[in-house]
Amino acid sequence: MTTQPLDDDGFPLDYDERIERVCSEAASGFRACPSDLLAQLRVCCRYFQHGEREGISHGELIDFLGVSTPSVLDRADYTELEAQSVMDALTLLRYDEHGTPHPPDSLPPGQSQ
Repeated sequence: MTTQPLDDDGFPLDYDERIERVCSEAASGFRACPSDLLAQLRVCCRYFQHGEREGISHGELIDFLGVSTPSVLDRADYTELEAQSVMDALTLLRYDEHGTPHPPDSLPPGQSQ
């Protein structure tokens, strides 16, 4: 197995580029569905799967999604309220036995679209 050169903090040298690719792709996905929570959850699932394939931890992905500035949701031009709605809805994701996230088939009653 080939090992990649690491920076002084122990991250692969292309780590920032990986993060940028994953976050940019997700921001584009979110821009395409600003008022559709179910579609936003599908974007979240793709984002988590892509990020983890790129070696980014789930905790880091959560941070980049809606905590850090600018977050993925900021980059998608979501308002603070819209971004909070997406972050709150992450509890609706289900993970299979392999840890792969899946969106719900439908939103629970009372959950805004």
